[in-house]
Amino acid sequence: MFKKLFLAILGIAIATSAVFASPVNKTIITGTQLDDDPTSITGTYGIQDFQNVGFFIKVDETEVGNSISVAVTMHFSYDNTNWVTGYFHDLAGGATLQTSETISGDGWYYCWLNPDWKIPYVRVTLTATNTDTDDLATVTAYLVGTK
Repeated sequence: MFKKLFLAILGIAIATSAVFASPVNKTIITGTQLDDDPTSITGTYGIQDFQNVGFFIKVDETEVGNSISVAVTMHFSYDNTNWVTGYFHDLAGGATLQTSETISGDGWYYCWLNPDWKIPYVRVTLTATNTDTDDLATVTAYLVGTK
């Protein structure tokens, strides 16, 4: 009796551990205003313990005379020192890998990394074009995933 009860509890614990993976939501770039200085911002995060990784990018523009855009790029590293150009998926491209995406307008952008890639560190860079003292882009980047 005790053995059957123990095996049943063990089975439930194993089955639910995969279902209840810990979700993570980290802000890697916090509400930074891009103008004439700085025109870009970078956030780096260690993702070696993640099963799935995605990014939400929020852009809020204040345009007076210029047409502003914000480019999203990524780099990957095995040691947080040496970096290579990173590829990612997004909703518009689907299965097509992207090396960058340009956001032209207020709103949210979502992209994700292939879960089969074993990447210890990711660096997300947001670069504004046509910003100056009164043409501004406020940007925020969130890393989301499960551990």
